[in-house]
Amino acid sequence: MKLTSFLGGAVFGAVAGMAADMLLRPKAKPSTEAGKVMQSVSDVMDDVAGSVKHHMK
Repeated sequence: MKLTSFLGGAVFGAVAGMAADMLLRPKAKPSTEAGKVMQSVSDVMDDVAGSVKHHMK
């Protein structure tokens, strides 16, 4: 399995989870500590995936 397909799947999963969360709870920002932590983790994963994708080109 290629690293890019793994990272693509991880990013897709994070985006799908965030989209489902926004549809179920349309608040602009998470209000619980767990929601804030998950948002931070998702942001970091997005940044890492973008960086890795850029370096692999």
